[in-house]
Order: sequence, then C-alpha cells, then structure tokens
Amino acid sequence: MQFEQGNNLPRVKATNQSSILQMVYHCGPITRADIAKRLDLTLPTITTNINTMITAGLVRELDSPESADRRHGRRSRLLDIVPGARHFIGVEMTGSESAVCLTDYRGQVLDRRAAPAPSRDYEDNLDMTCTLIQELLDRRPKGSTSLDGLGFCVPGLVDSQAGILKVRPSFNWYDKPIPRDLGRRLDLKCPVTVENNACARAYGASLFRRELLSNVPTFAYLFIHAGIACPLILNTSNAFGSIVGAGEVGHMVMEPNGPRCTCGNHGCLEAISSDHAIISRCMDALARGGAPALRALCPVGAQPTMGHILQAQRKGDADVCRIVERAVYTLGLAIANIDNFTCPHAMLIEGELFRSEENRRQLLEVVHRNICNVKRADTDFVFVEPDQFSGAQGAAAVAIFHDLQLAAE
Repeated sequence: MQFEQGNNLPRVKATNQSSILQMVYHCGPITRADIAKRLDLTLPTITTNINTMITAGLVRELDSPESADRRHGRRSRLLDIVPGARHFIGVEMTGSESAVCLTDYRGQVLDRRAAPAPSRDYEDNLDMTCTLIQELLDRRPKGSTSLDGLGFCVPGLVDSQAGILKVRPSFNWYDKPIPRDLGRRLDLKCPVTVENNACARAYGASLFRRELLSNVPTFAYLFIHAGIACPLILNTSNAFGSIVGAGEVGHMVMEPNGPRCTCGNHGCLEAISSDHAIISRCMDALARGGAPALRALCPVGAQPTMGHILQAQRKGDADVCRIVERAVYTLGLAIANIDNFTCPHAMLIEGELFRSEENRRQLLEVVHRNICNVKRADTDFVFVEPDQFSGAQGAAAVAIFHDLQLAAE
C-alpha cells in the first residue's frame, strides 16, 4: 500500500518557494499580485519568498510604467528571473556525434562544442563527450559561478528517474548508469539529469520558445533522425512542460509486411521514414546502379548524407524522389494518426527531411487529407529548422526544469 507524503511547515515552505520561482520563470515579467492570484497564496507569502529570491540573486525587479496601483499611487514592480544567476551544461550523445553547450538560466548559449564519435562503443563515446564537457568547464571566465546542473540526453529508452539509458538498440547499449559513468570521468558537484533526446528537445521548446508556445496548453514535438519520436507536452499554468510519455512513435507499424526494423518488427515508421532508413534505401539504389544524380553528388564509396539526398531530389533523381516521397507519405499518415489520438494544439516538427519546402508541402497535404477535425480547430504545425545543438540545448532545459524545482529550497 502506498501513502501520500504528509505536509509539515518546512515542506510547505519549500513547495511554495518552488512554485513561486517556477511562476516567475515561466510567466515573468509578472507582478506579485498576479503570482498570488495564480497560485492562490497570500500576498505576504509571495512578498516574503520573493524578497528571499531577490537577496539570493535569482529574481530581479523591473519597472512597470504602464501599471500603477491607483489606490495607493504606487507603481507595480514586475519580477523576472536573473538570466546570469545560474549556469548549466547540456549534452547530446547520439553515438555518431556529441554536442555540448553552456547556457544561462534562460537558455542563452554561452559556449559550445561538437565532435564526431570515435567509434560505436559507449565508453569511447563517453570519453570523447567528457573531453568536450571539460573544455567548456576550462573555458569559463575565472571567478565565474559554479555549474548548477548538467543535462544529458541520448536516443533510446531512458529511465530519467534513475538516470539510466535502458537501451539504445542499434548500438547495443544497455543499462548504462550515465551519472555514475560521468562521475568516474569528471569532478562534477552539480545534479545530473538524463533524458531521451526527443523529450529534451520538447523541454527546450517549452522553455526557450515562449513567444510561440506561451499560450499553447498542449503540444507535441516530432523529431526525425536515426529514429523517430513524438513526446506530448502539457503546458498549462500548473503543469509547465510536463511530458506525457516519451512518444516512441517510430515503432508504430505502418506496413505490416514492410521492411524489417531494428526492433525486430516489420514495417515500423522508423524503418520507412527515419534518416537511417532513407539513407539505407538510397545506398541500395546506388548499389543497383540507380540514383544517377545522387551518385554524381556523393563521393565514390562514401555513404550519402541527407544533404546529398535532398540535393538529388531537387535535381529530379527518380530513385531518390520515390524513396523520399514514400517516407514523407508514411510520416504524414503517422502524424494524422497521432493528431487524431492526442489532439495537441500545436505540433513542432524537426528533421533534415523538412529542410525541403517540397517535402513540407507534401507532408501537410497528406496530414490534412487524413486528419479528423470535424469538432475542433486544426493543430498548428510548425517546422523547426534542424540544428546541431538543439538536443544539447534541450538537455540544458531539462537541467533547468530540475533546478527550478530545487533551487528555492
């Protein structure tokens, strides 16, 4: 039998502090009165906690020229986070490359590093990644504040509570205790958080795309790379950036008798529409003597990149166009199914495939032909420009989310 944890005065105080800090972070600039109203706390409770945060350097006051308390003739003072109050490192380690970045409290990237993986071995990847992290730590200005958190993201199934990568099937990485392994290589005094790399990107969008998502109650983040995932985010006033499942949609079966997937099933979305699947089929076409435009673009004997494939598509290479069109069409069906099931208010889509306007157009045509929107408004589909450091920045966002829950204690 499980029992809910009881409350005592220190626990209530810590909970209030965390809630107030999160409200300032997510909704600032904001007044004390607005915080009190949203959290249903008394104004003296807000003032006492805010004064503590101002003294600690976490929160600052801003003038609000438009807002005045007419009864007392005093201007309201807006509150906001101090961006430089805390610093975080975000890491994405995919097995093919690693990217790390140093950010402030608002996710502004202050420094960054990236390098290709030395091999497919987990230990080799982690050694190289730790070298990049140490370079960022060594380059910080002398006298700068200590590191307040490190977020680490990887593809695959992650137990974020335990900090364990459960499985990265295509690389044969199983049960990797990432915080412990980092601790053997680095002298870290800060909390370490671990998350799936698609979920990390969703966290990053929730924190750092406020202008786009501030009034969006739910959104999904579709990430297409070597695999495909689509976590769903609750973004309401009492559940900022709460992930509902990791969204491993890459293993939805789209063609029961289709190509074999790395998971062992046949016809998974990932086996048809992921970057890995598209590149693999293009290599098969080259091996058969086809894909002439791609052959001219790709160095002899080298594996084509998604950049080569998109160029060949623009040149009208029939083999490449057929492969890409199948991938986009299948993705469109999958997105329509996801949307029909979860009904998010917005869906962000990130993938090299959609650097092409033609592919974006085709995808949305398929989605809108198969979506059910009889009783609700359409989902807002937003294409996100792929970035080498979006995963690392998202991992930093995961560390910031964790810090917001603990920083005021």
